[in-house]
Amino acid sequence: MTGLPLSVLSVAAILLAAGAVGYAVAASLVPRGGAWRAERLSWGFAAGLALLAVSVAVAFSLNATPGWLSFLGLAAIVGLPARLFRFRDRAPEPAGPPEPADLGRVSAIFLAIVLLGVSLYALRALTEPMWANDYVAIWGFKGKTFFAEREVPDRLFRWLSLSFSHPEYPLGLPMLYAGIAFLLGRWDDHAMALLFPFLQVATLLALYGWLRRRGAGRPLALAAAALLSQFEPLYRAFTTGMAEVPLSFGVLLLGTSLADRIERTDRGASRRLALAALVCTATKNEGLYFVAAAFLVAAFSAISRKGFAARAAAALALPAALVVAAHRLIRGSLPLRDFDFSLLSKPAVLLPRLAESIASAVSRTPPAAWIGLAALGILVAAGRASPAGAPLLALAACGFAAYLFLPSLAVEGPAWLVETAFFRTTAALAPLVAAGLAVRLAPVFVNREP
Repeated sequence: MTGLPLSVLSVAAILLAAGAVGYAVAASLVPRGGAWRAERLSWGFAAGLALLAVSVAVAFSLNATPGWLSFLGLAAIVGLPARLFRFRDRAPEPAGPPEPADLGRVSAIFLAIVLLGVSLYALRALTEPMWANDYVAIWGFKGKTFFAEREVPDRLFRWLSLSFSHPEYPLGLPMLYAGIAFLLGRWDDHAMALLFPFLQVATLLALYGWLRRRGAGRPLALAAAALLSQFEPLYRAFTTGMAEVPLSFGVLLLGTSLADRIERTDRGASRRLALAALVCTATKNEGLYFVAAAFLVAAFSAISRKGFAARAAAALALPAALVVAAHRLIRGSLPLRDFDFSLLSKPAVLLPRLAESIASAVSRTPPAAWIGLAALGILVAAGRASPAGAPLLALAACGFAAYLFLPSLAVEGPAWLVETAFFRTTAALAPLVAAGLAVRLAPVFVNREP
C-alpha cells in the first residue's frame, strides 16, 4: 500500500498513539467507572494532542528536532505525576433506572445517524488536501514553516509581508500540525486532514458521555450526538484545517468541566477545567475570552455558595496566563490588527456600527437558520431549569454576544466581518448548545424513553 491510503493510515496511527498516551494521563482527570468511559476517551485525546503540540515547543526551546523521542519523553515526564494523582476508586454510577442490556431500536437509529455523520465528515475532509483560506494563509502556513525550519522563525512576527498570516494568533494549532508532521516524517496536508474527523469523534464522545453522566437517557444523549454529527456548518470541507472545529471541542470541554466544578461532582473537575482552559487559550484568540467568560459564570454561580472557590479561579486563570506568557516570550506583544479598540471610548461612533453589525447578521441569516433558531427556542421552552445546563448555555450566550459585537470594532467595517466570519465562528458554539439543551430536556424524558 502506497500513496494517500498509507499516509492516512500513518496519521491515524499517530493520532491513536497520542490518544493512548493522553488516555493514560486522563486517569488523573477523570474518575474510574463505566459512566466516565466515553469522557475519558475524549479527555485523553485532548491531553494527547496537547502533549504533542507542547513537545514541539519544548524541543524547539532545547534546539532539538521534535519527533517521537521528544513526544514520548514529555509524555513520560507528565505521566509520572498523572499516575501519582490518578483516581484509584471507582466513581459511583449515576442515579436512575438501569439501562437495558440491548441498545434498543431508537438508540440504534440515532447511533447509525452518528456513524453516518462521522463518515460524511471524513469524506468531506479527506476528499482533497486542506484548502480553506485561513488554513493556507494562517494555520497551515505557520505549521509548515515550523516543520520545514525546525524552529519558530522571528520573521513570522516581524515582516510586514507576512502580516497576512496574523502573527497575533495563538500557535497551538500550528504546533500541533508540526507535531503530526514530525512524527509522520513529512508534511502531508492531505492525510493530516484526518485530525478533524478525529476531533469530531472526540467532541461527540464528550457530549454523549457528559449527558449520560448528568442524567440523560441513552436515546436522548445519542439524539444530541446525532444532531451535532450532522451539523454541516461546523463539520464541512471549508472548516477542515481551520480553528473552529478544535475550538468547538475545547469550548465544550470548558463548559462541561465548568458545570462539574460549580456543582463539585468530583475531585477531577478542577483539573479538567485547567486542561480545557489551556486548550482554548492556545487555539484561538477568543479562547482567552471564553476562559474569562467561564470565570465570570463560575463566580456568578457561586454567589449563593459562599463565594468563588480559589481552586476554580486558579484552574481557569493559571493555564491561560501560562499560554499568554509563553506567546509573549516567543513573539512579543502584537495588536489585533483587524479591530480598532479605540472605538470603545467613542459611543457615538460605536453604537451605529453595532446596529450595522446586527442588521448585517439578520439580513444574511438564511431561512433555514431561522427555522433552526425557532426549533432551539421551542426546545429551550420544553426543557426544565438545569444547574448542569445553565453554565453551558451562559457560556454559549457570552460567545454569541461577543461574535455579534466584534464586527462593530472591525477596521474593514461591520458588514465585512459578518460576511467573512460571523456564521463560521458562531457554528463553533453548537456543541455547547447541544449539551446545554439536551441536559435541560433530560427530566422531560425520564421514564418515557424506550
